[in-house]
Amino acid sequence: MIRVIQIVDTLRIGGAERMAVNIANGLTEFDIESHICATREEGKLKGAINRGVSCLSLRKKSALDLKAIIRLISYVKKNKINVIHAHGTSFFIAVLVKFFVRNIHLAWHDHFGNRVRDTNLFRLMILKFCSLSFDIIYCVNNELRDWAIKNLYCKKVKFILNFPTENLKTETKLKGIEGKRIVCVANLRAPKNHLLLFTVFLELKEKYPDWSLHCVGSIYGDEYSKNLENFIEQNELERHVFLYGAKEDVSYIISQSTIGVLSSVYEGLPMALLEYGLGGLPVIATDVGYCKNLILDNSYGILVKSNDKDALHSGLELYITNVDYRNECTQNFNRMIISEFSKEKILNTLINDYELVSEKM
Repeated sequence: MIRVIQIVDTLRIGGAERMAVNIANGLTEFDIESHICATREEGKLKGAINRGVSCLSLRKKSALDLKAIIRLISYVKKNKINVIHAHGTSFFIAVLVKFFVRNIHLAWHDHFGNRVRDTNLFRLMILKFCSLSFDIIYCVNNELRDWAIKNLYCKKVKFILNFPTENLKTETKLKGIEGKRIVCVANLRAPKNHLLLFTVFLELKEKYPDWSLHCVGSIYGDEYSKNLENFIEQNELERHVFLYGAKEDVSYIISQSTIGVLSSVYEGLPMALLEYGLGGLPVIATDVGYCKNLILDNSYGILVKSNDKDALHSGLELYITNVDYRNECTQNFNRMIISEFSKEKILNTLINDYELVSEKM
């Protein structure tokens, strides 16, 4: 029997974290014994974990927290887990577990869209060394796959799609006028480039004062988020731009929205775009990561260059003023997401890989 544990740093709301939870939940539908471990801290996504998934929280205080490492090793042995699926930086503790547990398969899932441009040699050397223990690497776009093949020591590297799921919670009621809401689902971090989006929206507000912008994602209280809050206050946008923080009911939020936007400077395979598509929103995004493979042409949505303020302005204005075009993009994008990013198709790929490796052990 296959017993799989997803390992992720936290259960705070983010793309990699949502994917780990989606996989853990989905595996139970295929009669796979499924576990998930948050190494550093829990978060709002804990509420999205199905009852059939066993959950472990380590509250690790450092990379070499011996108490946390021993707890995870004991848990893996006690539950006879034979597959570890590590997400992001959690590969390090997963490698340590594999060193002490015999006959275990280790998959690493790379979600970090900017890895190919990361110049930190220490991080690279740690990853290269750890990759000797990986049985397979999953990458969320082709650029990451090509980089892993060239730079890491794992012989089996695959590109694998993320998949969206709908959340049935209905808690968050958006402000603003129905039918005139732009939503951005992205944690308040510099790579998401909210300030560009705010600047564009400030210009649009003068011409389209009934429209509003709704930002959903973790607020960290750092300089980046404070700059965004100051921008809202200084430009008197309190009745037009709203920050909601991290929310569990993203599907319900999307159902209340009119346009979905991402203004990132880099991405892997953004879960937000998949969720926009599943929820029936027209999308506009920057040409980073896997976005161009989602927005295939202008009949599926609008793709603009990163940091191109004028292009983002023009794209949003086109959606605001042209309802027919908006509806065309919505239908085409929704159809493609449902067809190509099905949970069943992607989980079957993972399970086949798990089974192949388990048979060799």
